[in-house]
Amino acid sequence: GGRYDNLTGVFGLKDVSGVGISFGADRIFDVLNQLDLYPKEALFGSELLFINFGEKEAAYCLKALTKIRKAGVRAGIYPDFGAKMKKQMTYADRNNVQFVAMVGENEIKEGKVSLKNMISGEQKPVTIEELIEIVKNK
Repeated sequence: GGRYDNLTGVFGLKDVSGVGISFGADRIFDVLNQLDLYPKEALFGSELLFINFGEKEAAYCLKALTKIRKAGVRAGIYPDFGAKMKKQMTYADRNNVQFVAMVGENEIKEGKVSLKNMISGEQKPVTIEELIEIVKNK
């Protein structure tokens, strides 16, 4: 269990704390796997991770994520505002995330994201629609 200060801050609801507990999540996972009841699609991680540069950027990313997920792309945003970019990129690499999206002031002004292919190293600015096509056709 634990306490999570400003848990809802990412979603625009400031100064609301949260608490949580777990009832043997490891055991439940083991049983689901043993009985082959664990959904196969849940075994695959994210295809795309948005790097989190701060609140303003995260708000832009969350709007984009809604559209991206509706298109069938498994995507997320790094949850910690304060984490250094190197830590976030290492996280993406360790979790075999093929694409990383970065959004700064310039990208917000242009309505784009900077998309990096973690395998090839290629990085370029793209629209959300272009991002969806690239990730889906990898």
